[in-house]
Amino acid sequence: MWGIDDDEMTQEELALAGIDALKDFILEIGLPTTLKELGAKEEQLKEIADSCGISQGSYRQMTHKEILEIFKECYR
Repeated sequence: MWGIDDDEMTQEELALAGIDALKDFILEIGLPTTLKELGAKEEQLKEIADSCGISQGSYRQMTHKEILEIFKECYR
């Protein structure tokens, strides 16, 4: 997929190459890549984090603080 030659790649190298290829595709077609580009305001991040349900069935349960930090990273 994505035209990646995986003959001599480790699974990690292949995964990272796939992530890079997806990023390049997203940029090529002009999709927003940050919450800021999507139109969110920085002061809205807490409210957005507050609206997230914390599911017991998740791989790893996240705290509200962790969710807010992820949104802050996604805003930049």
